[in-house]
Amino acid sequence: MAKSNRAAWTIAVLSLAAAAFAAGTGGAAVRSAEVAPVLATPLGIHTEALGKAQGWGLDKDTAAGLVREEIAYADSKGHTLYTYDKDPVGQSSCVDECAKTWIPMVALAGAKPFGQWSVIARPDGTKQWAFKGKPLYSFVKDEDPGAVAGVNTFKTVGRGPGVGSRGSFRGQRPKPGVLPEGWHAALLYPDNDMKMPIGFSLHDSPDAGGLVLNDVRERTLYMFDGDPNQDQKACTDGACSTQWIPLTAPEIAQPTGDFAFVNRHDGIHQWTYKGHGLYTYAGDLVAGDVNGMAANPHWAVAEVVRYYMPDDVVIEKTTALGNIFATKAGQTLYRRDGWLNQSGGGHSFPHGQPNRPAVGRDIGTNSRCHIEQFDTMYDIYAANGNDCNKVWRPYLAPKDAQPSGFWDIATRDDGSRQWVYSGYAMWTYAGDKKPGEINGNDAFDFVISEDPNKEAEVGTQVDGIASLYWNVAAP
Repeated sequence: MAKSNRAAWTIAVLSLAAAAFAAGTGGAAVRSAEVAPVLATPLGIHTEALGKAQGWGLDKDTAAGLVREEIAYADSKGHTLYTYDKDPVGQSSCVDECAKTWIPMVALAGAKPFGQWSVIARPDGTKQWAFKGKPLYSFVKDEDPGAVAGVNTFKTVGRGPGVGSRGSFRGQRPKPGVLPEGWHAALLYPDNDMKMPIGFSLHDSPDAGGLVLNDVRERTLYMFDGDPNQDQKACTDGACSTQWIPLTAPEIAQPTGDFAFVNRHDGIHQWTYKGHGLYTYAGDLVAGDVNGMAANPHWAVAEVVRYYMPDDVVIEKTTALGNIFATKAGQTLYRRDGWLNQSGGGHSFPHGQPNRPAVGRDIGTNSRCHIEQFDTMYDIYAANGNDCNKVWRPYLAPKDAQPSGFWDIATRDDGSRQWVYSGYAMWTYAGDKKPGEINGNDAFDFVISEDPNKEAEVGTQVDGIASLYWNVAAP
């Protein structure tokens, strides 16, 4: 294996002191109880992107980015969960032979209901999770995370996850699976049940860590997060009013669900959500931007559902790479990723290396770290006894931690438990000495097969020149 490593530059980040608002909210202020978003998943329930967003292939679609068009609830193996129309609310009618094909999603001991999640008793006395009153099941024929009805239409047939060079596809796409009548994948996103006025939409925002409200132009919406009685007085003068722009409601608008409006004393007829005024932020330049998260502690993203994050993990904003994961102590989190060099990509840009859960799972917890004398990180390795696990340190989960949402836990060979996000094992880097440093980003190994008749592997099969990268872990 020939190898060439290089360290990325250190970029400036917002200081932890300035960004240390609420843990896990990416710099947003602590929200009052009436507007706090509901947690997406209880412990033990996962979320998985369906279809191509699993990133089975290293082709041009992967290089261009993988949009999470659908996110399903899943069991501990990442298998999609389903609901059954014939189940009465709060009861399961799928028993005996039915339960051998549709496996009830058993709740962990001590599981407690919250939001739209409940725990029901099955006829045999076991406890089963239900969402919106409907019991949840996995399907015995689902083998891959992201599959529906036993089929993952974006997985290459006959070659595991391997795909050819950029733009090519080896194998025949399988036809989409068809669910039996009455069975449906249980989706977190999109949510078609939320009542919203015309012009509003709910978007999956990894950078914000949840599902957030957007206006008709798909701009992120924000709420003033101070005293609700001061909401309409908070932003009417000076620089504030040029940055935080009230969302104007039509005069003929009607209240819908949690949406209403208020007549401000500056004459603006403003939309409100749960009684708090809605704003856009002038610093958001394109659809999906959430730059207002760290701009002012009194404004929070209008987040309806919050994704689970471990207690010690926060979202930090960097000037060059956008939002990334870090520990509360300021240690940047990294992932080990494979990349087909012919596919291009933008490693040094925000989200330039998209999350591909299938590839992350293939690489697993083996860092495939190698030491060479002329490594550009040689001093770091030498200072740590040339021990890869001291240079690239597994980010370990506490003994009592439970996975949830996009966060999982993998058991390492030594029995320790390592945090996994969206398929990728999480690591910290010994070369990061100060909070906010990302000195390990873009360090890479070329991977070349010693046998010219065999394909190189980076955990995932490829048939080209590939590299193993260390990238900052991004939502």
